[in-house]
Amino acid sequence: MKLIFIIFAYFFVNNNAKKIDREYSTCSDFKSGKFELLNKKTNKRYLIQRSNNLQVEETFDLSTNRKIQKDRYYKILWRSNCQFTLLLDLAKSQHDETDKYINTHGGYLCTIKRIEGKCAIVETQFEGDVFSSEICKTQ
Repeated sequence: MKLIFIIFAYFFVNNNAKKIDREYSTCSDFKSGKFELLNKKTNKRYLIQRSNNLQVEETFDLSTNRKIQKDRYYKILWRSNCQFTLLLDLAKSQHDETDKYINTHGGYLCTIKRIEGKCAIVETQFEGDVFSSEICKTQ
């Protein structure tokens, strides 16, 4: 009887572990939902809400946790399941000449490089500059 219980418990735990691993195992899992991105270099925290072709970002100061700018709206152009371009929606977001320049020169090219649990490592490129960030799914 103990042996049957141990075997059952093993399979139950093993199957649940596989479900957790599969929960965010593909780039498609990062196409929609709520996410958080921390940038310790700029001392900013971004709360991101994404639905297939639209991304909304709220920006907070990491040290005070206060919102520091108005929401920014981005159009998402998916090139593949793991690669997309972000273009600021100039009609919905406050913008300046730099934002216009980025949009007219193709926007930010983002590539999901690796998935670790509920987080993805994203490489962002613009005009030869490349930076990496970690975006984690919160919902």
